[in-house]
Amino acid sequence: MMPPADRIQVDPGLAASCHQDNRADDFLAIGPALRILQLKVEGLSASKRSVIANIADRQNIDVICLQETHVNADISNRFNVSGFDLISYNLHARHGRALYVRNSLVDVPARSSTAFCDIVKVAATL
Repeated sequence: MMPPADRIQVDPGLAASCHQDNRADDFLAIGPALRILQLKVEGLSASKRSVIANIADRQNIDVICLQETHVNADISNRFNVSGFDLISYNLHARHGRALYVRNSLVDVPARSSTAFCDIVKVAATL
């Protein structure tokens, strides 16, 4: 059973190190950084979608890549993640995947989708 979304804790030290002037030990971000959240979800229930949306919102995630969604029916509400648009998905009872982008990002087309890979183009906005 998943804990409620508001009870998920993120290590504050890790979050602080990621946000500190956009710098790591040997890395300097020149422009806006694209934040990607990738998870193996082992089923895409409503409670998991809520937790994912909460984490993505708190960490300012731009792209969510989910694998092992275990969804084999094309039912739109099974893929809803608050604040994100579904770009591509692959149905499978034991596997499956879904790719989302933050709904504030515009013109994010799916470039290619195969049984094993999805490609999207996210343009920087200034």
